[in-house]
Amino acid sequence: MIDIPGPGVEVCMATLYLTEQYSVVKLEGETLRVQAAGGRNGDAIRVPLNKIEQIMVLGEITLTTPALHELLKRRIPVHYLTAWGHSCGALVADWGKNSGVRLAQYALAGDVARGFGVARACIAGKLQNMRTLLLRYARGRDDDTALQEAAQTIRRCLRDLERLEPPADTNDRMHGLGPLLGLEGSASAAYYGVLGTLLKGAWNFTGRVKRPPTDPVNAALSFGYTLLTNQTVSLIHAVGLDPGLGVLHQPGFGKPALALDIVEMFRPIIVDSVVMTMINTGQLTPRDFEEELGAYRLRDSARRTFLEKFEARLNEQVQHPLFGYRVHYRRCIELQVRLFAKYAQGEIERYVPFTVR
Repeated sequence: MIDIPGPGVEVCMATLYLTEQYSVVKLEGETLRVQAAGGRNGDAIRVPLNKIEQIMVLGEITLTTPALHELLKRRIPVHYLTAWGHSCGALVADWGKNSGVRLAQYALAGDVARGFGVARACIAGKLQNMRTLLLRYARGRDDDTALQEAAQTIRRCLRDLERLEPPADTNDRMHGLGPLLGLEGSASAAYYGVLGTLLKGAWNFTGRVKRPPTDPVNAALSFGYTLLTNQTVSLIHAVGLDPGLGVLHQPGFGKPALALDIVEMFRPIIVDSVVMTMINTGQLTPRDFEEELGAYRLRDSARRTFLEKFEARLNEQVQHPLFGYRVHYRRCIELQVRLFAKYAQGEIERYVPFTVR
């Protein structure tokens, strides 16, 4: 992480996070000049453009038109989120020149058998990584029956997943993916059902609640999942694919379906791992969250630490299960996107999910 002093500005490797409410971002030469609301000119912070690959804007922050034009020219995406961490959308440059890869993506979406294979791989990767995370925490807790049963449930779902065949009829409301989604739902219920027992302290986490998150743990998970999805949208655009058309998640207005497909494999090992580690090491406490009308969110003071840990996890190296060399998690996500593109274009025989041991 590049340390740039000043409130509300974080440059974590290639991602610039803007969090100071009502600040203004202007173009100044080869830098972005970030001026806090009510601040003096001498207090402005300057961030070199050549250090930035994407920008996350959280809340009421203004980027001037010249700044946005330069970002588009440099193909630097800008993701807009509310102060609560909900994604509003992204400003990205025009499509890349490789229209062939998008045509192959659209053809794949209409191919029932091939699309089903990719959807099954995405779910299998998610389930395998959920089980791996539980087993890591189960070490030294041989007497934890609930934890062992949850891991076994996920394993059974993985076995059943392998036996599923592409549907003959995709005209139902689940688009032929009902059996896949049923197994994913059963495994996720078992996983989130025991996750709270792995957290130190009284967090009252009993399962996943999304819209809105009704407890601090769900608020942290939702915030992390949103960040991870936006990171993936940027990588999908860089490869030249359409983030709005996936095979597991159905397309919808403003919905990054392909990003959500790819993200499934990385949720447990990136976001869940960060949240659990921060809670169990005391870096997150219930006081770091605020509640409004039954919904929770991270306080601004805690969000900085969360962003640091999230980016540190993305930049942590791991041995890639398919290629065998060590690479950081951010690159692993990009490789999954590129593998999807290669499979869509018929360059590889099957889409292999990303899993860890």
